[in-house]
Amino acid sequence: MNLREINQRISDRSDCFYWQTDRKISAEEAAMIWKDRHSAITNEELLDKINDSLKDNKLAYIKPFDEKAETSLGNVNSIRVGVLESGKEVIIRCHPKGVRNGYFYAESLTSKIALENALPAYETYSIHELENESDVSYQVIEKLNGSTVQFFLKEHPEKEEQLVYEIGKTMAELHKIKVSGFGPFDNEQAKNGKLIGKHQSLKNSINAGLEENLERLVNYHILTKEVASNMKELFKDNELLNSNTSVLIHNDFADWNLLTNGDTITGIIDWDECVAGNPIQEIACWSTFFDPERIKPFLKGYFSETPVYDNFDEMFQLMRLRYTISKMALRITRYTYLQTPEFKDKIEKGQKHLSELVEIFSLANKNSKRSK
Repeated sequence: MNLREINQRISDRSDCFYWQTDRKISAEEAAMIWKDRHSAITNEELLDKINDSLKDNKLAYIKPFDEKAETSLGNVNSIRVGVLESGKEVIIRCHPKGVRNGYFYAESLTSKIALENALPAYETYSIHELENESDVSYQVIEKLNGSTVQFFLKEHPEKEEQLVYEIGKTMAELHKIKVSGFGPFDNEQAKNGKLIGKHQSLKNSINAGLEENLERLVNYHILTKEVASNMKELFKDNELLNSNTSVLIHNDFADWNLLTNGDTITGIIDWDECVAGNPIQEIACWSTFFDPERIKPFLKGYFSETPVYDNFDEMFQLMRLRYTISKMALRITRYTYLQTPEFKDKIEKGQKHLSELVEIFSLANKNSKRSK
């Protein structure tokens, strides 16, 4: 595996709608990179590396890695919990060994801006970029209080409606933060404190990676060529994508990335998919994670903080289609090397959502409707 050549591809987000789906690596390369991302990095080597970059408050130790801990459930980074000499706990987010991250500065800047806008985000203490193939890219950040919503609701399912309402309110507050450009942020600009999306228009950012995603779904017999072609045309010329509104979007605002004390949202973590975009696209993204009945308390909370957007229903369904295409493309790729009942179930649910959306937009007919 040529890591130098892979690193040039994997860190390029210029043609990405959703990075995990659109990163320029094969399924075989993805399997090799992420299958042993935890065991390839020891706490001992991390401790030395991190203390070289920290100034006054050094790491005293790093806790033993627990793959079942709620901090370890992500698909991209290996997460460790460290304790500083002051006694304060920190989170160490490590990219797979030898693999360039290329987005830690953008992630940290978005969290910093969210924090400045009174949202429960985290402070970053240190960022290290990959120097060679035996090195590790990492980010040392503040450990926020609270349990993930995902873990909390397993023990307190009766609190779901209240917390979903609070999630909606928190997302609405996030979307009050205006940014420049669209799509993934320029990591080099973020190093200089500038949060700028790589695309000039919403239409370009939504169409990024679309053709390849559709080809993947056709190749795996999820879509017919006719339906895929109609989907491509729907996004190519859709007037709804002429919007100039660009706000900060987390893009993975799900239960596993939100912390709670049981009453409110106390933390927003894992900004590795953050982009500049239209607020409705994030609402649509959120909806693809959960059963349909969850949307009611969520929208009640969201629109308690902001007026309902123009053309909300039409834009919501259009963005739900785009995220479903993306997530299905990701799932079928992962299934080639992670053939679990859970992933099979996700693919079946995604197929059901696609069928509903094909009907909503009449995409099975050559003269498909266009959302106005």
